[in-house]
Amino acid sequence: MGKDVKWEPRWVRRPPCYNRRRRNRECIPVTVCVAAMCAINTIFGASDRMLTAGDIQFEPEQPKIYPVSNSIAVQVAGDASIQEQIMQAVFRDVGKRIQEAPDEWRNVRDVAELYRRHYQELRLAHAEHDILAPLGLDRNTWLTKQKEMDSGLVIKIATELMNYEWQGTAAIVSGVDTTGAHIYTARDGAISCEDSVGFAAIGAGEGHADSQLMFDRHDRHKSIPETLLLVYSAKKRAEVAPGVGEDTDMFSVGPGLGTFAAIPPDILDGLGDIYQAEQERHREAAETAKGEVTKYVEKLTKEAAEQAQTTKPLDGGGDTSPNS
Repeated sequence: MGKDVKWEPRWVRRPPCYNRRRRNRECIPVTVCVAAMCAINTIFGASDRMLTAGDIQFEPEQPKIYPVSNSIAVQVAGDASIQEQIMQAVFRDVGKRIQEAPDEWRNVRDVAELYRRHYQELRLAHAEHDILAPLGLDRNTWLTKQKEMDSGLVIKIATELMNYEWQGTAAIVSGVDTTGAHIYTARDGAISCEDSVGFAAIGAGEGHADSQLMFDRHDRHKSIPETLLLVYSAKKRAEVAPGVGEDTDMFSVGPGLGTFAAIPPDILDGLGDIYQAEQERHREAAETAKGEVTKYVEKLTKEAAEQAQTTKPLDGGGDTSPNS
């Protein structure tokens, strides 16, 4: 067997997701996925399990983490059927490349590019069906028959194809390759490298997870224990967002190649106990602070009242009528 292999554990199933267009980082209104890198080229990721089908949302036993190899994972947010088709194509291509060159490690960026390419191909197929097919055209005849068509119609069709609105999707592609640990995000066919930031989040809970990571001033040089707890905490904090589920799946990859591993339930339970204890300490500290600030405001109010009683009017209280 070669170094890089397609990793297909029994627990991996196809992902549930959500319906909504996404433009300019508009938040997909269901789920949360978060990943962060830390010292010595290690990445931790976490996702919920929230599924939406039409107007129904529920949490099946269905992780949204795709290990496309034993070094790279994809976490997804977006319409379930669309993500299913994209990820099937990504799995197929990665598996084919591993078979052709089993001794070569896949690059994280290559997998992100594969995701983008298959998203764009699927979007084009839908645009072809919705815009060109009613006119008796397909992508090939559209190119060959433009000279025979009215120029205004050509411009109108081209504009509709360019501005075609489709279900939004997002994905986090993270893992370890021969150049180290990397995190990429893919949003509606555009990918970006998040290595300099050191973390990424997508979905309805994206803002909450990002805020937790930024508040704790996370960077890629933080320790492994600190990052593990922080990623778990970011996912739990994101649960306040509508559409984010309470079930949690996590994975780790690194520091070496071929080290993808699903974090087992007993470790997640331990992280949950630590997180709950931390939250209880925060609540106790908040209650103490509220008590102290209440006493402080009461003191200020009392001092202001005493000051008002001892202060004399500036006019001395005399009669100021003109005839006095």
